Amino acid sequence: MLYQEKHRPQLHFTPKENWINDPNGLVYYEGEYHLFYQYNPHGNDHANMNWGHATSKDLYHWEEHGVALAPDELGTIFSGSAVADKNNTSGLFESDSGGLVAIFTHDGASQQQSIAYSEDKGRTWIKYEGNPVIPNTEIKDFRDPKVSWHEESKQWVMVLACGDHIQFYSSPNLIDWTYLSSFGKEYPSYIGVWECPDLLYLPVEDSSKKEWVLIVSINADGPNGGSAVYYFTGSFDGKEFHPNETPKDELKWADAGKDFYAAVSWDNTKDTYWIGWMNNWQYAGVVPVSPWRSAMSLARKLSLFEKDGSLLLKQEAIIADNSKEEVSYKDVTIQPDETESYEISNTAQVDLQISKTSNSTKWGVQFVTDQGEAFRLVIDKQSDAYTFYRNEGIIDFSEDFPEEVKGSLNGLDVQALKAIVDKSSVELFLNDGLTVSTNLIYPKGAVTKLEIFAVNEALKVDNVSWTNLHSIWK
Repeated sequence: MLYQEKHRPQLHFTPKENWINDPNGLVYYEGEYHLFYQYNPHGNDHANMNWGHATSKDLYHWEEHGVALAPDELGTIFSGSAVADKNNTSGLFESDSGGLVAIFTHDGASQQQSIAYSEDKGRTWIKYEGNPVIPNTEIKDFRDPKVSWHEESKQWVMVLACGDHIQFYSSPNLIDWTYLSSFGKEYPSYIGVWECPDLLYLPVEDSSKKEWVLIVSINADGPNGGSAVYYFTGSFDGKEFHPNETPKDELKWADAGKDFYAAVSWDNTKDTYWIGWMNNWQYAGVVPVSPWRSAMSLARKLSLFEKDGSLLLKQEAIIADNSKEEVSYKDVTIQPDETESYEISNTAQVDLQISKTSNSTKWGVQFVTDQGEAFRLVIDKQSDAYTFYRNEGIIDFSEDFPEEVKGSLNGLDVQALKAIVDKSSVELFLNDGLTVSTNLIYPKGAVTKLEIFAVNEALKVDNVSWTNLHSIWK
């Protein structure tokens, strides 16, 4: 049955069939969230890049619309963004109320930036006859334009990935672009190339402040190998980005899991939301699924949290109210080397609130299938680290699909844990999303149990709850 295949995600967007990767053109317009994405309409591998298209009313349930932008004489359609040109700054629209403008990379003899516009809420697109709007003959990697309106300087600002650095451009009309500055050559990109940048202005929790955040996806050399997303906090004056971090500082990973990449934000929203590609370039082409290949992460609401003078990215998973049932237990104590077990479904949200009086410094949860497979998360306070074990299920399709995924707890004692379990993934949000880890799994069975365990001293849990979730396809 459609959308019911063995490992088909039930809580995450996937196309009906064929390959997808980076989210593109994210924009909210007239009651719809638009999700465009890299799409191969002809097969299950990374080739023939078009923009696919889906829309949502709630960032959770999606309707697929098919191809939005197709290749032409300038090349295939690589990643980019879209904006609501509400004041018709481009002059491309007959109405003063404007419409949608997409800014994307044409990948041909070289990578160049082009635009297209839509007057019917993104259903059909007209490519600008003067494309490319930013030509290029010199830089090999010159792609993934992310555009937003900078209110302070009253101009459109573009961040563009250029191999080992980011370039900034400005425009009054989305057509005529002026180079502003560059950032990042002083930061080591190791073996990776910088991709899919974004420039965000986010509120700092528990304050009236907002700060600028520059997002960079790097392929490869992520914290667990392969592709990943990191970020810089700092200031932006309409021309230059000035980071708080120095090149000697440890990089801040937005998601230290193995399978979160190319994340970018929606334009034209009051709060800031983003979504990422839930895969890793090390093995994306061989993950054991069909007739689709790859999924998007859950959408997430973004903010900042200040800790010891440093700013941490905070991510809150967006899940619509579609629960089958909710179960909750209060005041649970788990003794060392003991386990509490609960029955859950293989599409569920799990929440734990750890007591402030709990003495356990090493504890965890695991998701167990009806075939005895266990996908385990271990929290180790003394090491300021977590480990997610995915050493069961189908793992032999790639030597780069690691059995253990590790990450930092950012110096925080874990008081809250949220896990979103789907047919082929687990998204982990620790401390309300200050530590996030997204990881694919391919169980042979179906998850049926949540187990909580303590390794050393007793673990005191104020509240254990889970919600078994309906499929978004029903």
